[in-house]
Amino acid sequence: MKIHLFFFILLFWVTVLPAKKRYPEYGSLDLSTECYKANGRCRTVCREYEVRIAYCIRPGTRCCLRK
Repeated sequence: MKIHLFFFILLFWVTVLPAKKRYPEYGSLDLSTECYKANGRCRTVCREYEVRIAYCIRPGTRCCLRK
């Protein structure tokens, strides 16, 4: 069991950590901030005069824009 843990840590160290250093822009996109920049609101249900365009940070919330 210890050898599996060792190989998992080694695999993580060799693959994930260099990728985070080389490409820091991936995985750091704040979708709620992008929604607010587009004059939208993060809500669970969009109103009838709004259009859902994307999801916000939480999976249950949607970015709603006025039509």
